[in-house]
Amino acid sequence: MPRSRIPVRLVNQICVEPRPKGLRAVYLVETQNDNETAELSGLFGDFAPALESTQLSRGRLVSYAVQLHGHDQSLLEEIETFLKKNFGFVILYRSFDPIIYDIVRELTKDSGSELTAIPKCDICGKPDPFPETVVSLLDKQNAKLATRMYCATCTAESAGRSNKEFLKALLEADRGDFGVLCHMGLVRSCSSKKRVAFRIEYDAEQQFAIT
Repeated sequence: MPRSRIPVRLVNQICVEPRPKGLRAVYLVETQNDNETAELSGLFGDFAPALESTQLSRGRLVSYAVQLHGHDQSLLEEIETFLKKNFGFVILYRSFDPIIYDIVRELTKDSGSELTAIPKCDICGKPDPFPETVVSLLDKQNAKLATRMYCATCTAESAGRSNKEFLKALLEADRGDFGVLCHMGLVRSCSSKKRVAFRIEYDAEQQFAIT
């Protein structure tokens, strides 16, 4: 199991940020030149924030994972219609799962294109372009020491608890060995609707144990 790469004693605050949920889809498009690639990038960017997008591959095969923040799915169909009118090869897959990601990987390899880096769940290790929960570890100056991301499945397995117990469950399960933070004193700090924060209080024995 990978070990934490940061000195745990530097962590002063932990912030938990739930991310918006939504319908996911993947677009695969074959491009002929750089202009078409730039056109695609601009297209998906124009629909933010209603449509969040993450690029999965670049080169001849350009693919994007998208997450729709709303209930009107017609936007996905409108984008598909536009793409099919302007590009020769277009696939719309109405989900993001291991099946479509394997297809993206194979087509990327076959076309001489390149996969782009996307987040992976820090518990199960599965690629996830839109992690459901993000946890940030901050020092005393509020500088970010590390960011941990968790997929919907792993988040759900830790849900249904208090905010503090939810955070502890995620860190205990994290592959980066951050479970030691669960045994520190976690005190509710400056929170908001978009995030929940805890300040860490170390006692003398804990400081000695982790130094």
